[in-house]
Amino acid sequence: MAKEKHLTPEKEKIIANYEMQKQRLFEEGYEEHQETISVLKANGMAFVTAGPIAALQFMIWILARKGGEGSFGIREMVVFWISFLALIFVHELLHGLGWVKWTKKKWQSIYLGMMWESLTPYCHCKEPLKPRHYLVGLLTPFLALGIGMFLAALFVGNQVIFLLGVLNTLSAGGDTTIGCMLFRYLKYRDNCYILDHPTDCGFVAFVKS
Repeated sequence: MAKEKHLTPEKEKIIANYEMQKQRLFEEGYEEHQETISVLKANGMAFVTAGPIAALQFMIWILARKGGEGSFGIREMVVFWISFLALIFVHELLHGLGWVKWTKKKWQSIYLGMMWESLTPYCHCKEPLKPRHYLVGLLTPFLALGIGMFLAALFVGNQVIFLLGVLNTLSAGGDTTIGCMLFRYLKYRDNCYILDHPTDCGFVAFVKS
């Protein structure tokens, strides 16, 4: 038998809330559809869903800026990596900002935590959301940090911002992969709710026929 992972008190509360929300939706006549993916597969699919967009950004940058202006020395490298590490946390906060508008309890329904075993921050939405609302929060980091920073780099001609934009586009590959999994549920509109999975990468869709 595989050894169970140690659960923090915060994670136990998230799981308990998930079970409560799931039971309520069952009682209202919704059917459960698990839509999860392993971290390994999500990382691989990131290059399929976000990789072509990052490649396109490189092509546009080369054509528009002819490689950019100025050098990319030690100072720029330090600024780049410090900024990228800071943006990892901003990425998760943007998920929350994208979801909070659609929640009833606002920020009380958004949990920002840390997976200490991998030193990875994460954002979890405790409330079930309609598919289109879940999609907004899911893709907010991709649009703001990936596409937004790339467009800003084109405007100011800054290579550091450009590389941050491309790297954040790739970093959002897991989100774009989950977005592709979510796409087929958009047609249900008000007959479907999406609930963040409490432990795995992905979500659970609850559909009422």
